[in-house]
Amino acid sequence: MGQISSIYWRGLVAASFLLAIAGCASTADCTSDWYTKGWSDGRFGALQQADLYAKRCPGVDADAYNRGWRDGDAERPRGGY
Repeated sequence: MGQISSIYWRGLVAASFLLAIAGCASTADCTSDWYTKGWSDGRFGALQQADLYAKRCPGVDADAYNRGWRDGDAERPRGGY
């Protein structure tokens, strides 16, 4: 029973990992509110990704995304505790 359980968990972990990677390459991040998407990316420390989104998503408003990213990045907590 232990070996089957171990194989099951390894398969589950591998499947989860593959789904996570596939999600990164999907259109799940496409939105109509590019300012908010940019703000979120900037606030949580992601690099600016307007060009990446433009390759995956129709109708990307890069200007709105970049404005949002700058505003979110400005609100991001910095080190120096």
